[in-house]
Amino acid sequence: MSGSPAGSDAPLQGRLIVLGITGSIAAFKAPEIVRALRAAGADVQALLTPAATRFVSPLTLRTLTGHAVDADLLDLLPDGRIGHIVAADSADAILVAPATAQWLGAMAAGLAGDAVTAACLATTAPVVVAPAMDGEMWAHPATAANAARLSNDFGYTVVPPERGALASGSSGVGRLPEPATLVAALVEAI
Repeated sequence: MSGSPAGSDAPLQGRLIVLGITGSIAAFKAPEIVRALRAAGADVQALLTPAATRFVSPLTLRTLTGHAVDADLLDLLPDGRIGHIVAADSADAILVAPATAQWLGAMAAGLAGDAVTAACLATTAPVVVAPAMDGEMWAHPATAANAARLSNDFGYTVVPPERGALASGSSGVGRLPEPATLVAALVEAI
């Protein structure tokens, strides 16, 4: 509800949540996440990696959020400012959902090759990361080490993937957590 005090019905009222979307098949759930964040009272701005644009349209996200979508690290805002830096400075929290194994590795290494990693490197706001990938990828020691580094060294909240049917056709741990779980993690992080 717009204008209601922050409470159980709108725990993110007045908060700007930057939603970073990476190139996982689970990116198709981004509109659901946007809707859940907005229902919780949040203002939402989306950042996409180049691979994410293959799964979810910037136009869809711009329509749902009411904000321009930053999908190119080198694009400037109409006023000449750098979009991912403005997002990093303005965010009350950043939610990276879904986060791929590629993104976890790049972020753990501090590589700013896309708008999502660059914003996370540039922010002082809490960062919540929701990995989603095939179960064997999630179970790989490199992925586990990268997720642990984000949590232990960077202080990020890592919401582990859930068990269920995966895009590969197998079943196991790797599914993107439900939007309500992500909203709860953001509320706790903020």
